[in-house]
Amino acid sequence: MRRRILRGLTALAALALAAPALAQAPFPDRPIRLIIPYAPGGGTDATMRVLTGPMGEILGQSFVIENRTGGAGTIGAAMVAQARPDGYTLLADPSAHALNHMLIRNLPFSYERDFAPIARMSVMPLIMIVPANERATDLSTYIARMREQGGRVSWASAGIGTASHLSGFLFVQQAGIESTHVPYRGGSQGAQAVLAGDTHFNFATAPSAVGLVQGRQLRALAVSSATRMSVLPDVPTVAEAALPGFELVEWIGLWAPAGTPPAILDRIQDAAQRTLAMPDVRARLAVLGMEAAYLPRPDFTRFVTDQRALLSRIANDAGLRPE
Repeated sequence: MRRRILRGLTALAALALAAPALAQAPFPDRPIRLIIPYAPGGGTDATMRVLTGPMGEILGQSFVIENRTGGAGTIGAAMVAQARPDGYTLLADPSAHALNHMLIRNLPFSYERDFAPIARMSVMPLIMIVPANERATDLSTYIARMREQGGRVSWASAGIGTASHLSGFLFVQQAGIESTHVPYRGGSQGAQAVLAGDTHFNFATAPSAVGLVQGRQLRALAVSSATRMSVLPDVPTVAEAALPGFELVEWIGLWAPAGTPPAILDRIQDAAQRTLAMPDVRARLAVLGMEAAYLPRPDFTRFVTDQRALLSRIANDAGLRPE
């Protein structure tokens, strides 16, 4: 009897030691759900569809992309904020992640507290476009010409609160140009307004503008990033052409719910880093007007904090208020 009891206790102890190992299967052991809070075909969606294939191969599991639109990106973000922090539900979000808290009242979650940053994935410079027959051929000359217009300058954007709007506002603010902002309902409409001569300029996304620039229907005077775009290598940055320090880009980051274990975040971050280093991936992003721009978790965390402060300041200066 005593031996049977001892054997039973030994078996129970062995099971107790094995239980954590059985309960904690190596991550990931099933497909990963990626929430994109914007429509299919947009910049965030197109970028992540390029990246999730190689990332899934590295991790040994596929990504299942779900587009959950609405609320300027907050519907999909809320789903991830409320998901289990186990690494199987992630959020791909653009720079609105750092601004929506200022534009939308009564959010059911906190962008700052309820997400664990994983990595910055890409940036998309905006292209300052003007009519093809614009007399000024460089940005400094163009700024001088616009200053002489005495408030008769108008510029288009893709809509209130978009990167196109904030870039345009920051540009006229730093350039000292008296102007009128004309918001449109999307990037292509803003570019068409310049093409039609209805407005003087627009900070446009690559999908809206590159084809028109390469077809010489519009002229690109500058790009909004700190470095030149690979798809338009002859176009200078705003900073190098006229306004030192100018930089404002769209960017895409990857997040998990707050409380996700660091070891899981590290695995996903590693897959992102290795994917973004692949030459064929970088080339495919360039076709979309995106630049691979990996930042690891600590640097990405600081970047988002800085972006939140910058975008909030610009939005405040532009008179944007929560809806």
